[in-house]
Amino acid sequence: MFFWLSLTTSVFIIILLFYTVKYIITLFHSEPPAAFEPNQLIIKFNENVCEHRAAEIHRKNKCEILEKNNRLGFHLVSTTKNVKKLIDIYNKLDEVEYVEPNYIFKASYVPNDSFYPFQYGPQKVQAPSAWDVTRSNSGIKIAIVDTGVQLNHPDLTSKLLPGYNFVDGNTNPSDGNGHGTHVAGIAAAATNNVSGIAGMAPLASILPLRALDNTGNGILNNIANAIIYAADQGAQVINLSLGGSQGSVTLENAINYAWGKGSVILAAAGNEGTNTLTYPAYYENAIAVASTDSNDQRSSFSNYGTWVEVAALVLTFYRPILAVTMRI
Repeated sequence: MFFWLSLTTSVFIIILLFYTVKYIITLFHSEPPAAFEPNQLIIKFNENVCEHRAAEIHRKNKCEILEKNNRLGFHLVSTTKNVKKLIDIYNKLDEVEYVEPNYIFKASYVPNDSFYPFQYGPQKVQAPSAWDVTRSNSGIKIAIVDTGVQLNHPDLTSKLLPGYNFVDGNTNPSDGNGHGTHVAGIAAAATNNVSGIAGMAPLASILPLRALDNTGNGILNNIANAIIYAADQGAQVINLSLGGSQGSVTLENAINYAWGKGSVILAAAGNEGTNTLTYPAYYENAIAVASTDSNDQRSSFSNYGTWVEVAALVLTFYRPILAVTMRI
């Protein structure tokens, strides 16, 4: 009897210690909370909820509508109340399909890396052989949803379509960061012009869409709006060299909308060097792209996992006007 009592007590103590240690580890090593705009929410009501009822709910909760997205049906609202408490309130309403913070996403790059003196990418993927077959054409639109594009860049200016600036709400998608210009150059920089680099699809057109600010950060509604805009403009390819660790219903709906319109969406797997899921790359209708080096090995900084679908070479694009070298 004493033996079984001792055994039971020992097992209980082991279990207690296990969960105590687990709690301590969780407490000190928990994932950092996702960043979001502190005074904004994205809310979508059910289809049978009329505008009058939606406005009534917003007024009751002291929320002001900043934007209505007719394509996806969500409202962007501002509030002076606690965002997390408001999410709980809206989630309990039968009229609401979903509510979420206006998350912040970041450009996927590691700045200030070493400059590669030669552009080895096209040779590595045997691009010259492909260029003998096709170099794309101006009817192919590649949407760059990013920090914008340098509009007077000599390798890009001849192929830029009229774009949009979702950060400032105007038609000037100029790049104040450099990341979007870098990405656009890799995709479709002009070739055979004795300057700059050779783009992978040198005859394709570029649709510059500024959804990230000059720090490389962007809020969810601007990114979603840029994706929708790109799809409505007939972009066959939408590049999203950006991401975050937090999934979003609004972002996935935007991805699905573009996919339904016939766009192929490419999204960065992330540059944290872990197997952490990155959004929007993880979504079913986005192609998650990781990074490899000149030896066809995973780049040390690249995220990885079974959810990654393709890997691409790190390419260096030197931009003399902004004097920035980055890797996506």
